[in-house]
Amino acid sequence: MAVFRSFVVTALLAAASFSAGAADAPGTITILEGEAQIFRGMSRYVAAEGVRLAFGDIVETGDNTFMQVELGDQSTLQLGGISRVMINGGPGRAKPERWVYFMNGWAKVSGAKRDPKAEAPYEVRAPLFEIAPNPGVVVLLATPSDVQLFVERGEVRLTERQRAGGGTAAVAMKSGDTYRRKVAARGTVAQEATPDFLAKMPKYIRDTLPSRMDRFRDQDVKPKDAPDFGYADVELWMKAEAAIRRPFVQRWRAKAFKDPAFKAGVVANMSSHMEWDPILFPEKYLPKEPPSTPAATPAQQQSVAPASTNQPPPTR
Repeated sequence: MAVFRSFVVTALLAAASFSAGAADAPGTITILEGEAQIFRGMSRYVAAEGVRLAFGDIVETGDNTFMQVELGDQSTLQLGGISRVMINGGPGRAKPERWVYFMNGWAKVSGAKRDPKAEAPYEVRAPLFEIAPNPGVVVLLATPSDVQLFVERGEVRLTERQRAGGGTAAVAMKSGDTYRRKVAARGTVAQEATPDFLAKMPKYIRDTLPSRMDRFRDQDVKPKDAPDFGYADVELWMKAEAAIRRPFVQRWRAKAFKDPAFKAGVVANMSSHMEWDPILFPEKYLPKEPPSTPAATPAQQQSVAPASTNQPPPTR
Protein backbone atom coordinates (compact mmCIF):
# COMPACT_ATOMS: atom_id res chain seq x y z
CA MET A 1 0.00 0.00 0.00
CA ALA A 2 1.17 3.52 -0.06
CA VAL A 3 2.09 6.19 2.55
CA PHE A 4 3.22 9.61 1.41
CA ARG A 5 6.44 11.51 1.38
CA SER A 6 6.77 15.23 0.72
CA PHE A 7 4.47 16.27 -2.06
CA VAL A 8 6.66 17.59 -4.84
CA VAL A 9 5.16 17.22 -8.30
CA THR A 10 6.97 18.69 -11.28
CA ALA A 11 5.95 19.60 -14.78
CA LEU A 12 7.54 16.35 -15.95
CA LEU A 13 3.94 15.11 -15.92
CA ALA A 14 3.43 16.90 -19.22
CA ALA A 15 6.31 15.08 -20.83
CA ALA A 16 5.13 11.63 -19.80
CA SER A 17 4.82 9.10 -22.59
CA PHE A 18 1.29 8.16 -23.59
CA SER A 19 2.16 4.90 -25.34
CA ALA A 20 3.03 2.07 -22.99
CA GLY A 21 4.41 -1.28 -24.05
CA ALA A 22 4.49 -4.48 -22.07
CA ALA A 23 7.79 -3.54 -20.44
CA ASP A 24 7.06 0.02 -19.43
CA ALA A 25 3.32 -0.05 -18.64
CA PRO A 26 2.82 1.29 -15.10
CA GLY A 27 -0.26 -0.87 -14.58
CA THR A 28 -2.76 -3.24 -16.18
CA ILE A 29 -6.53 -3.43 -15.76
CA THR A 30 -7.07 -7.04 -14.69
CA ILE A 31 -10.72 -6.88 -13.52
CA LEU A 32 -13.48 -4.63 -14.82
CA GLU A 33 -17.15 -4.98 -13.97
CA GLY A 34 -19.13 -2.08 -15.37
CA GLU A 35 -17.99 0.88 -17.46
CA ALA A 36 -14.85 2.97 -17.20
CA GLN A 37 -12.91 5.37 -19.38
CA ILE A 38 -9.32 6.42 -19.89
CA PHE A 39 -8.17 9.95 -20.76
CA ARG A 40 -4.85 9.72 -22.58
CA GLY A 41 -3.34 12.76 -24.25
CA MET A 42 -6.14 14.51 -26.14
CA SER A 43 -8.17 11.31 -26.55
CA ARG A 44 -10.68 9.36 -24.51
CA TYR A 45 -10.91 5.55 -24.59
CA VAL A 46 -13.19 2.81 -23.31
CA ALA A 47 -11.44 0.79 -20.62
CA ALA A 48 -11.33 -3.01 -20.82
CA GLU A 49 -9.70 -5.92 -19.04
CA GLY A 50 -6.14 -6.40 -20.21
CA VAL A 51 -5.57 -2.77 -21.22
CA ARG A 52 -2.14 -1.54 -20.17
CA LEU A 53 -2.17 1.93 -18.70
CA ALA A 54 0.36 4.60 -19.61
CA PHE A 55 2.01 7.21 -17.44
CA GLY A 56 -0.26 10.25 -17.31
CA ASP A 57 -3.47 8.27 -17.84
CA ILE A 58 -6.56 9.48 -16.03
CA VAL A 59 -8.94 6.63 -15.19
CA GLU A 60 -12.58 7.24 -14.28
CA THR A 61 -15.14 4.60 -13.36
CA GLY A 62 -18.89 4.72 -13.95
CA ASP A 63 -21.75 4.12 -11.55
CA ASN A 64 -21.53 0.78 -9.72
CA THR A 65 -18.28 -0.10 -11.49
CA PHE A 66 -15.51 -2.21 -9.96
CA MET A 67 -11.99 -2.09 -11.38
CA GLN A 68 -8.77 -3.74 -10.32
CA VAL A 69 -5.45 -2.33 -11.55
CA GLU A 70 -2.26 -4.25 -10.85
CA LEU A 71 0.68 -1.87 -10.74
CA GLY A 72 4.28 -2.41 -11.76
CA ASP A 73 5.53 -2.52 -8.16
CA GLN A 74 3.25 -5.55 -7.56
CA SER A 75 0.76 -3.51 -5.54
CA THR A 76 -2.95 -3.49 -6.38
CA LEU A 77 -5.41 -0.64 -6.76
CA GLN A 78 -9.14 -1.40 -6.59
CA LEU A 79 -11.64 1.31 -7.54
CA GLY A 80 -15.35 1.59 -6.82
CA GLY A 81 -18.00 3.52 -8.71
CA ILE A 82 -17.46 7.14 -9.77
CA SER A 83 -13.76 7.16 -8.86
CA ARG A 84 -11.09 9.30 -10.51
CA VAL A 85 -7.36 8.57 -10.40
CA MET A 86 -4.26 9.54 -12.35
CA ILE A 87 -1.24 7.26 -12.63
CA ASN A 88 2.10 8.88 -13.24
CA GLY A 89 5.81 8.74 -12.79
CA GLY A 90 9.04 10.40 -13.67
CA PRO A 91 12.67 10.69 -12.62
CA GLY A 92 13.11 11.87 -9.04
CA ARG A 93 16.13 13.41 -7.38
CA ALA A 94 17.63 10.08 -6.36
CA LYS A 95 15.33 7.47 -7.94
CA PRO A 96 12.28 7.30 -10.22
CA GLU A 97 8.98 8.51 -8.77
CA ARG A 98 5.78 6.54 -9.15
CA TRP A 99 2.50 7.80 -7.76
CA VAL A 100 -1.26 7.48 -7.97
CA TYR A 101 -3.20 10.71 -7.50
CA PHE A 102 -6.62 9.93 -6.07
CA MET A 103 -9.15 12.67 -6.80
CA ASN A 104 -12.33 11.11 -5.43
CA GLY A 105 -14.37 7.96 -4.91
CA TRP A 106 -13.81 4.57 -3.25
CA ALA A 107 -10.46 2.82 -3.43
CA LYS A 108 -8.56 -0.02 -1.83
CA VAL A 109 -4.79 -0.03 -2.07
CA SER A 110 -2.96 -3.28 -1.28
CA GLY A 111 0.79 -2.79 -1.08
CA ALA A 112 3.35 -5.41 -1.95
CA LYS A 113 6.46 -6.43 -0.08
CA ARG A 114 9.48 -4.84 -1.68
CA ASP A 115 10.90 -6.94 -4.47
CA PRO A 116 14.29 -5.85 -5.83
CA LYS A 117 13.10 -6.90 -9.30
CA ALA A 118 9.92 -4.81 -9.13
CA GLU A 119 9.59 -1.22 -10.34
CA ALA A 120 9.91 1.80 -8.09
CA PRO A 121 7.07 1.70 -5.53
CA TYR A 122 3.96 3.81 -5.90
CA GLU A 123 2.87 6.50 -3.49
CA VAL A 124 -0.76 7.48 -2.99
CA ARG A 125 -1.34 11.21 -3.32
CA ALA A 126 -4.60 13.09 -2.81
CA PRO A 127 -5.72 16.67 -2.17
CA LEU A 128 -5.78 16.24 1.64
CA PHE A 129 -3.16 13.57 2.35
CA GLU A 130 -0.28 11.52 1.05
CA ILE A 131 0.96 8.06 1.95
CA ALA A 132 4.41 6.62 1.23
CA PRO A 133 4.79 3.07 -0.08
CA ASN A 134 4.38 0.24 2.41
CA PRO A 135 2.96 -3.32 2.35
CA GLY A 136 -0.25 -2.51 4.22
CA VAL A 137 -3.86 -2.43 3.01
CA VAL A 138 -5.96 0.72 3.16
CA VAL A 139 -9.59 1.38 2.16
CA LEU A 140 -10.56 4.99 1.57
CA LEU A 141 -13.47 7.18 0.56
CA ALA A 142 -12.37 10.63 -0.53
CA THR A 143 -13.40 13.83 -2.24
CA PRO A 144 -11.30 16.97 -2.81
CA SER A 145 -12.68 18.34 0.48
CA ASP A 146 -12.88 15.34 2.87
CA VAL A 147 -11.54 11.84 3.42
CA GLN A 148 -12.29 8.71 5.45
CA LEU A 149 -9.57 6.06 5.54
CA PHE A 150 -9.55 2.62 7.20
CA VAL A 151 -6.35 0.63 7.79
CA GLU A 152 -7.31 -2.94 7.07
CA ARG A 153 -3.82 -4.34 7.61
CA GLY A 154 -0.39 -3.08 8.54
CA GLU A 155 0.91 0.22 9.87
CA VAL A 156 0.45 3.46 7.98
CA ARG A 157 2.07 6.85 8.36
CA LEU A 158 -0.13 9.42 6.66
CA THR A 159 0.90 13.02 5.99
CA GLU A 160 -1.81 15.69 6.12
CA ARG A 161 -1.79 18.38 3.44
CA GLN A 162 -3.72 21.64 2.97
CA ARG A 163 -3.74 22.37 6.69
CA ALA A 164 -4.97 25.68 8.06
CA GLY A 165 -1.96 27.92 8.38
CA GLY A 166 0.06 25.80 5.95
CA GLY A 167 2.57 23.05 6.57
CA THR A 168 2.04 19.31 6.95
CA ALA A 169 1.53 16.90 9.85
CA ALA A 170 2.24 13.18 10.19
CA VAL A 171 -0.40 10.78 11.52
CA ALA A 172 0.57 7.24 12.57
CA MET A 173 -2.06 4.49 12.32
CA LYS A 174 -2.28 0.74 12.80
CA SER A 175 -4.60 -2.06 11.76
CA GLY A 176 -8.22 -1.28 12.61
CA ASP A 177 -7.76 2.49 12.83
CA THR A 178 -10.01 4.90 10.95
CA TYR A 179 -8.91 8.39 9.94
CA ARG A 180 -11.35 11.21 9.14
CA ARG A 181 -10.68 14.75 8.01
CA LYS A 182 -12.25 17.73 6.24
CA VAL A 183 -10.33 20.38 4.34
CA ALA A 184 -8.56 22.98 6.52
CA ALA A 185 -9.34 20.95 9.68
CA ARG A 186 -7.17 18.53 11.62
CA GLY A 187 -7.81 14.84 11.15
CA THR A 188 -9.00 12.48 13.86
CA VAL A 189 -8.17 8.81 14.41
CA ALA A 190 -10.57 6.26 15.94
CA GLN A 191 -9.78 2.64 16.76
CA GLU A 192 -12.57 1.17 14.69
CA ALA A 193 -14.44 1.87 11.47
CA THR A 194 -17.64 3.87 11.86
CA PRO A 195 -20.95 2.12 11.10
CA ASP A 196 -21.65 4.74 8.43
CA PHE A 197 -18.35 4.02 6.67
CA LEU A 198 -18.92 0.27 6.74
CA ALA A 199 -22.49 0.63 5.49
CA LYS A 200 -21.36 2.67 2.47
CA MET A 201 -18.37 0.49 1.59
CA PRO A 202 -18.95 -1.42 -1.68
CA LYS A 203 -19.04 -5.15 -1.01
CA TYR A 204 -16.41 -5.95 -3.66
CA ILE A 205 -13.90 -3.66 -1.92
CA ARG A 206 -14.28 -5.63 1.30
CA ASP A 207 -12.46 -8.59 -0.27
CA THR A 208 -8.80 -8.85 -1.29
CA LEU A 209 -8.87 -10.57 -4.67
CA PRO A 210 -6.07 -12.72 -6.12
CA SER A 211 -3.79 -11.43 -8.85
CA ARG A 212 -4.91 -11.98 -12.44
CA MET A 213 -1.81 -10.48 -14.03
CA ASP A 214 -0.61 -13.78 -15.50
CA ARG A 215 -3.81 -13.96 -17.58
CA PHE A 216 -2.92 -10.74 -19.43
CA ARG A 217 0.87 -10.69 -19.29
CA ASP A 218 1.33 -11.79 -22.90
CA GLN A 219 -1.72 -9.99 -24.32
CA ASP A 220 -1.76 -6.57 -25.94
CA VAL A 221 -5.32 -5.33 -25.48
CA LYS A 222 -5.97 -1.97 -27.13
CA PRO A 223 -8.64 0.31 -25.69
CA LYS A 224 -11.44 1.30 -28.03
CA ASP A 225 -12.03 4.92 -28.98
CA ALA A 226 -14.68 6.78 -26.99
CA PRO A 227 -16.44 10.04 -27.91
CA ASP A 228 -14.35 13.18 -27.66
CA PHE A 229 -14.39 14.82 -24.24
CA GLY A 230 -15.36 18.36 -23.30
CA TYR A 231 -14.29 20.76 -20.59
CA ALA A 232 -16.96 19.52 -18.17
CA ASP A 233 -15.54 15.98 -18.41
CA VAL A 234 -12.16 17.08 -17.05
CA GLU A 235 -13.23 20.11 -14.98
CA LEU A 236 -12.18 18.57 -11.65
CA TRP A 237 -8.69 17.97 -13.03
CA MET A 238 -8.49 21.42 -14.62
CA LYS A 239 -9.31 22.93 -11.20
CA ALA A 240 -7.01 20.67 -9.19
CA GLU A 241 -4.07 21.95 -7.19
CA ALA A 242 -1.46 23.80 -9.25
CA ALA A 243 1.13 21.01 -9.44
CA ILE A 244 -1.47 18.63 -10.90
CA ARG A 245 -3.31 20.95 -13.28
CA ARG A 246 -0.48 23.01 -14.80
CA PRO A 247 0.88 20.21 -17.02
CA PHE A 248 -2.54 20.04 -18.70
CA VAL A 249 -1.66 23.32 -20.43
CA GLN A 250 0.78 21.42 -22.63
CA ARG A 251 -1.37 18.32 -22.87
CA TRP A 252 -4.57 20.06 -23.96
CA ARG A 253 -3.47 23.37 -25.47
CA ALA A 254 -3.92 22.06 -29.02
CA LYS A 255 -7.43 20.95 -28.07
CA ALA A 256 -8.25 24.43 -26.79
CA PHE A 257 -7.34 25.91 -30.18
CA LYS A 258 -9.16 23.23 -32.18
CA ASP A 259 -12.30 22.86 -30.04
CA PRO A 260 -14.22 26.14 -29.54
CA ALA A 261 -16.46 24.61 -26.86
CA PHE A 262 -13.46 23.39 -24.85
CA LYS A 263 -11.84 26.81 -25.15
CA ALA A 264 -15.06 28.49 -24.02
CA GLY A 265 -15.07 26.31 -20.89
CA VAL A 266 -11.48 27.23 -20.14
CA VAL A 267 -12.19 30.94 -20.58
CA ALA A 268 -15.35 30.84 -18.44
CA ASN A 269 -13.40 29.26 -15.56
CA MET A 270 -10.12 31.12 -16.08
CA SER A 271 -9.90 32.27 -12.46
CA SER A 272 -9.41 28.62 -11.44
CA HIS A 273 -6.46 28.07 -13.77
CA MET A 274 -4.85 31.37 -14.72
CA GLU A 275 -1.91 29.56 -16.33
CA TRP A 276 -4.14 29.24 -19.42
CA ASP A 277 -4.52 33.01 -19.83
CA PRO A 278 -1.16 33.69 -21.54
CA ILE A 279 -1.73 30.66 -23.79
CA LEU A 280 -5.13 31.77 -25.07
CA PHE A 281 -4.52 35.52 -24.89
CA PRO A 282 -0.81 36.03 -25.54
CA GLU A 283 -1.37 39.60 -26.75
CA LYS A 284 -2.10 40.60 -23.15
CA TYR A 285 1.44 39.60 -22.16
CA LEU A 286 3.43 41.25 -24.95
CA PRO A 287 6.02 43.80 -23.75
CA LYS A 288 4.56 47.28 -23.70
CA GLU A 289 6.27 49.80 -25.95
CA PRO A 290 7.46 52.98 -24.26
CA PRO A 291 5.32 56.04 -25.12
CA SER A 292 6.68 57.92 -28.14
CA THR A 293 7.72 61.58 -27.82
CA PRO A 294 5.53 63.71 -30.12
CA ALA A 295 7.32 65.95 -32.60
CA ALA A 296 7.42 69.64 -31.66
CA THR A 297 5.08 71.99 -33.55
CA PRO A 298 6.46 75.11 -35.32
CA ALA A 299 5.07 77.30 -32.52
CA GLN A 300 6.79 75.10 -29.91
CA GLN A 301 10.02 75.26 -31.90
CA GLN A 302 9.83 79.09 -32.05
CA SER A 303 9.16 79.35 -28.31
CA VAL A 304 12.29 77.46 -27.48
CA ALA A 305 14.49 79.05 -30.19
CA PRO A 306 17.72 80.53 -28.81
CA ALA A 307 17.81 84.28 -28.38
CA SER A 308 19.26 86.24 -31.33
CA THR A 309 22.85 87.46 -30.98
CA ASN A 310 22.11 90.58 -33.13
CA GLN A 311 21.15 92.77 -30.17
CA PRO A 312 21.28 96.62 -30.50
CA PRO A 313 24.15 98.28 -28.62
CA PRO A 314 23.26 99.59 -25.23
CA THR A 315 22.28 103.28 -25.10
CA ARG A 316 24.46 105.74 -23.23
